[in-house]
Amino acid sequence: MALEHNCGVAIGRTLHDVYNFIDSLQHRGKDAVGIAAVGEDKIDVLKWAGEVDSFDKGDLHHIFGGLYHTFFAHVRYATKGNKDSDSLLRSAHPVTIGGTAERRNDHIIVRNCDAAIAHNGQVADSYFSEINNAQLTTDGDTEKLLRLYQQRGIRGLVGAVPGAYTLVIADKKARDVMAVRDRTGIKPGFLGLKDTKYIMASEDIAFQENGGIAVEEMSPGAIYYFAPDGSYTKEKVVDSLLRRCF
Repeated sequence: MALEHNCGVAIGRTLHDVYNFIDSLQHRGKDAVGIAAVGEDKIDVLKWAGEVDSFDKGDLHHIFGGLYHTFFAHVRYATKGNKDSDSLLRSAHPVTIGGTAERRNDHIIVRNCDAAIAHNGQVADSYFSEINNAQLTTDGDTEKLLRLYQQRGIRGLVGAVPGAYTLVIADKKARDVMAVRDRTGIKPGFLGLKDTKYIMASEDIAFQENGGIAVEEMSPGAIYYFAPDGSYTKEKVVDSLLRRCF
């Protein structure tokens, strides 16, 4: 698979950890970075163009100054369109629905989102026939996945959409942050543990380099629910149908 089709995603329980996890996955995407901070009834998102370490850590902690229990982050290569700063920021993950966006020089802050998604993969457009394209604010399949989730729920999404993807969704109406590896198992995903709390990343190198341990490769066709207290539960939704290519 071509390098530019790769992206990386990670879940951490502290801002410090998720920053380090996604930095360890920098090789999976160098065009744009995003971090979502999830609290009780609260989702805030920061996105910037460039590499992970191009954003000052002090500024990062200033922006995310509230109370959050879980963070997730994403790095990506732009797979379509221009690579100017505006295009990169518009298409960077996490993709959000709702909230108030503010552009600040080379980054965007979205406060109080209804839902947010980070996604690594490809999905055929034929599975989104029920989505009203007039509602979309971004290109590509990621926002469509999030809107389909809002219509069908996480189980309905996994059951309805085969493809090649690993994704993370936060919803203001849901207690847990949800991670999914689709039934084909083409895109990678690992469950990890750090400081007695469960985490997730596209590759277990994110844990190895930052004081965590790998627990298991995520099961294709399963949903992982990351609770605010650091625990997790797993729900198998569809049978695995392992494939080598999309």
